[in-house]
Amino acid sequence: MSNYSVIDQNFDKNITTSYFLSIQLTLDGFSFCVLDPVSNEYIQFEKINASLNKSLYETLKKELANNSLLKYPYQKIFITYYTSEYTLIPSPLYQKGHEETYLDFCILNNTDNFDNCIFSNKIKMADSVCIFRMPKNIVDLIEQNFDETHYFCQATPFIESSLLNSTSDSSLYHVHIDLQLSSFDIIVTSGNNLKMHNLFKYNDQKDFLYYTLLIFEQLKLDTHSTKVFLSGKIDKSTDIYLLIKKYVKQVEIKRDTKHFKFANIFKNIPLQDQLNLFNTPLCV
Repeated sequence: MSNYSVIDQNFDKNITTSYFLSIQLTLDGFSFCVLDPVSNEYIQFEKINASLNKSLYETLKKELANNSLLKYPYQKIFITYYTSEYTLIPSPLYQKGHEETYLDFCILNNTDNFDNCIFSNKIKMADSVCIFRMPKNIVDLIEQNFDETHYFCQATPFIESSLLNSTSDSSLYHVHIDLQLSSFDIIVTSGNNLKMHNLFKYNDQKDFLYYTLLIFEQLKLDTHSTKVFLSGKIDKSTDIYLLIKKYVKQVEIKRDTKHFKFANIFKNIPLQDQLNLFNTPLCV
C-alpha cells in the first residue's frame, strides 16, 4: 500500500480532546486515523511506509517529532502492534501476573524479555485474554509522546470484529484471514463462537494455501459452502487471492467495517489493509 494522507473538512483541531486516535504499527511502517465518536465517523487517515534503510522505530520517531496531527491532545489513544509473539488464554484459566510464563511456554525462540514489554487485553466476544510482547524502545517512544495509551496486538481487533460480524447461526462456519507480508492470522467462527485461531508464517502463496487448506481438513469444512473473508495485504489481483479461489468457492475481501462510518475522503483508499486499525475502538 502506498503512502496516504487524507483529512476531512470536519476535522477541528480545537476539539481533538473529543476525538479518538488509533495508531497501527507493522513491519513495513505505520498508519493512524482519527475517529469522531459523536458522529461515529472516521475523519482522518495517514499511512507512512518505512524506508528501506530505516527501522520502524526510526520512522515512528521522525513522525512523532514532525507530524502536527500526532501532537494534538486526544480523548483516547489506541496502539495496535503487529507481532507473532502473542498467545490467547481462556479467561477462566488466566491468572494475572503470569503473562511472561504463558508467553515463554507458548512461543519458541522468543526474544530477551529485558528488551520487551508485555501487555494483555480481554477479547470480550471470545472470553479470552490476549498476551503479547512489544519492543521496549517503541513503547518508551510512545509513552514519551502520549499519556494513557491502550495497547493491543492485531489479534484482538481481528477476533473481536470477526465475532461481532458473524451470523448467530451456529450451523454456519466462516473462515477469517488477515494477511500480512510474511504471516497471517486465521480464525474459524461458528455463529458468534471462536472455534479456532492460529498464526502462520509463509514464504509464498503455496505456503499460504497449504496452511489454509490444512485448517479446512482438520475442521472438516466444506470448500464449496464455507465462506472465507480476507483482509490485510490482499486484493483481487494478488497471486494468493487467485490461487485460493481455485480451491475455495466462496471467497470475499472485507473492504470496510460495519461498526463505523467513513468520510468521503476514504472512497479511493483500499480499506482492507487497515481494518484492524479501524476496529480497534471496539476493543475497549
